[in-house]
Amino acid sequence: MKKSLLLIIAISTSISLSAQTFSSFHDFSGATILGDSIDFTIFHGKKVMVVNTASLCGYTHQYTDLQELYANYQQYDFEIIGFPCNDFSNQEPGYDSTIYDFCQSYNVTFQMMSKIATVSADTVPVYKWLQRADLNGVQDVSVSWNFNKFLIDEAGHWVRHYDAPTNPLDTAITNWIMSPSVLSVEDNLRLTNLSVFPNPASGRVNFSYQLLTPEVVTNTLTDITGRVVYSETQLKSAGLIKSSVDLAANSLSAGVYLINIKVAGQIFTEKLVILE
Repeated sequence: MKKSLLLIIAISTSISLSAQTFSSFHDFSGATILGDSIDFTIFHGKKVMVVNTASLCGYTHQYTDLQELYANYQQYDFEIIGFPCNDFSNQEPGYDSTIYDFCQSYNVTFQMMSKIATVSADTVPVYKWLQRADLNGVQDVSVSWNFNKFLIDEAGHWVRHYDAPTNPLDTAITNWIMSPSVLSVEDNLRLTNLSVFPNPASGRVNFSYQLLTPEVVTNTLTDITGRVVYSETQLKSAGLIKSSVDLAANSLSAGVYLINIKVAGQIFTEKLVILE
C-alpha cells in the first residue's frame, strides 16, 4: 500500500513574565515520602503535574491512571509529584510509611512527597504558590478535594488547575504534555533549526538540526501512544546533524508519529502524519 506523508511543524514558543516578578515552581523544595529532600530545580526543562492524594477517597482509583500517565509520558520529560494530605474527610490518616506501602499496591513509581496539609494557612510554601495569584502570577485556586491537579511548564510557570473529577488521562492533559516546550532556543543555547522532511520515493523520513556545542543526543520516533518504534543515542559534534528513519524497516503504518530530539535535558518535537 502506497503511503503519502504530511509534515506538521510544531513551533516552540517562549513565555515572558510581566514587569512584576513572580516566583517559579523551581524556587521550591520539599521532603519526600522516604524522608529525603529534593530541590525542584531538578524539574527545569520538564512538564510537571502536582496532585494531592489520599488513600481512602472515592478518587483513589486515579492512582492507577496517574501511574499509567507517568509510564506513557515520562520519556517526554514529564513528571508527576504526589502530595498526600488529610484535609478532606480524614481520607489520608496514615503516616508516610503506611502511605508509601499503600502506593506500592498501585505500583506507583512517580515521586511521592511527605504528607502535608494543603489548605491550611501554614501549608508548605509550594502549595501557597499553587493557590495564590499574587505568588504564581496567574490565578487564585482553592484546593477543594483530593486529587486536584496543577500543571507546571518547563520553565516553572503555573499553567492550569484541574479539580478531582478530571481524569489524569484526559486528552487536554496528554495534549499539553506533548505540546512544544515553552523554552526557546535562546533559553537552552543547545540546538537550533530542527527540520523534518519526508522522501516518499526512498521510503525514508529525514530530519536535520544544528547543534551549537557537542552533545549526547537521543533521536526517538514514537507513535501517538508513546510506543517507541525507533531510537538512537549518540555523541554528536557541533554543526549540522542529519539523520533518517527507514519507514519500511520500522513497519510504520498510517498514523501520527512524533520525532523527538532530546539534548541537554530538553526535548524538541516534530509531528509526522503518514496517510494511506
